[in-house]
Amino acid sequence: MRREWFDPFRSDLEVVFAAAEQLVQNYPEPMAGHALEQLHLINPLLRDSGHSYIGYIIPLWMQISDGLPSQTAHKLSTACLIHMMYFLNLDEVMDERPDDSTLKLSLGNLYYMDALRVYSDLFSPPSQFWTYFRQYVADWAVSVNGEKQMDYFKDNPLLIAQKAAPLQLGAVGALLLLNQTHRIAAVCPAVNISLMTLQMTDDFNDMDQDAAQGNYNSFLSHVSAALKLPYPARTISDQIWDNMYSTSIMNSYIAIAYRYHDTLTSSNSGISHLFAFNTHLCKTLVQAVEAIKQHKRLLHQGGFHYWISEHALTPRGKS
Repeated sequence: MRREWFDPFRSDLEVVFAAAEQLVQNYPEPMAGHALEQLHLINPLLRDSGHSYIGYIIPLWMQISDGLPSQTAHKLSTACLIHMMYFLNLDEVMDERPDDSTLKLSLGNLYYMDALRVYSDLFSPPSQFWTYFRQYVADWAVSVNGEKQMDYFKDNPLLIAQKAAPLQLGAVGALLLLNQTHRIAAVCPAVNISLMTLQMTDDFNDMDQDAAQGNYNSFLSHVSAALKLPYPARTISDQIWDNMYSTSIMNSYIAIAYRYHDTLTSSNSGISHLFAFNTHLCKTLVQAVEAIKQHKRLLHQGGFHYWISEHALTPRGKS
């Protein structure tokens, strides 16, 4: 199936990732090799990485929707991609505390340095861009520090997008370069809805891991609210574990995503690709829930049906 928010921009993405690779190849070893590996892992042209496209693809969309010059769009997209790599490394260190944390943090600073350099080529020091830059980084910092104490999703689902606030810089930067600052008030809330939907999708897929690691998760928040239990908590209660795959709770979670999708549909963002992307995210969430429901149905039908479903695609002679 053609993805109108992605497929027409493959050649643009080739340019952007090639530019990013050229930047990181200049890093000292072992950082350069690790940076190239990270870029390959998140490159959607090589594999379905599962990472956010929206952090760097919006300037490419705005070539079509608003006439942003291709060379400018590519440069802004490259800066956003490198900047996103910085936050991906920080998030991984905070959430998973990997053994190579020192490498990831030091590499992150190289990403940050290059992102600032490319942004500076596009925006002069007096530009409003830097005001938005500071605000979005501050929003990110508040969000990641508040997750252990506050239930953002219960209070307001859009608040979970704050953790991804810096990903809005592509949209803001493009509008500033187009001298269309008057549209920021309409475009940024629309982007924020897609960031929320993206986080909801990630959280649904990561609920087991987040429950085990004690990371904040919007779906676990939703389960807790449905059961009238406090969240976040130091440990996930057995009652929450037992209800993580409740059909009614999963359906009501999807309903939240679609309620905000309707808001996005009626917004005046002027970026049709953003609507298409959010539609894709909502459908992805539905598919993830349907896979769990199908799994539950097979379990209820008995062992033979379950065995058939698990082995239907297994090559003969292999287990």
